Amino acid sequence: MAEVSSPIVTIERIELYTIVSLKVVRDSLDNARERLALASPGRVSPGNPESLWLGPDHWLIVSSSLAAQNIVEECSDALTDILHSAVDYSAGLAVLRVMGPGARQSLASGTGIDLRPRQFPEGTCWRTRLAQIPAVIVANSEDYFNVFVDRTYGSYMEDWLEESSSILSAGTT
Repeated sequence: MAEVSSPIVTIERIELYTIVSLKVVRDSLDNARERLALASPGRVSPGNPESLWLGPDHWLIVSSSLAAQNIVEECSDALTDILHSAVDYSAGLAVLRVMGPGARQSLASGTGIDLRPRQFPEGTCWRTRLAQIPAVIVANSEDYFNVFVDRTYGSYMEDWLEESSSILSAGTT
C-alpha cells in the first residue's frame, strides 16, 4: 500500500479489495436488486460486500474480506433464473483512497461532477472522468473517498492526485 501525504490530503493505493463486475439483463433489474441488496442509482449499498451502482444494469461488488469466487458464486446462486454476468475485476482496477480536509476539493479540480457535500454526500458513488480518465468516485465520508480506475492508469492517477493536492496545499499556506 503506497501512501503520499500533504498537510491536507493523504493518498493511499489499496491492494486488498476484491472487485466483481455484475451486469444484469434489464428486464430483471428490480428482481436482481432485491435478491442481492444491490445499490440504488448513484449510491453504495452498505455491508460486506458492498455494491457500487455504475449504471442501470451494472454494479461493482467490492469486498475487503471475501474472495472473488465466493462473490461470483453468490451472484450465480441468487440470480440462477436471471441472465447476468459476474466477472472478477480485482486485477483490472486500482483503488486509491483519498483522505483529508482537502480531499473533496482536490478531486473536484479534476471532474465535472458536483462534489459538494450536499450533492455528493456519504454513500454516493458516481462514474465520471477524473483527470481525463474514466473513474468511479465513492464518498465514504465528508473527507474520505475511494477512487476506482483501470489499473493501467493507477500510477497516473496517483501522480495526478499528488500534484493536485500539492497545488491545493500551496494555495492554503
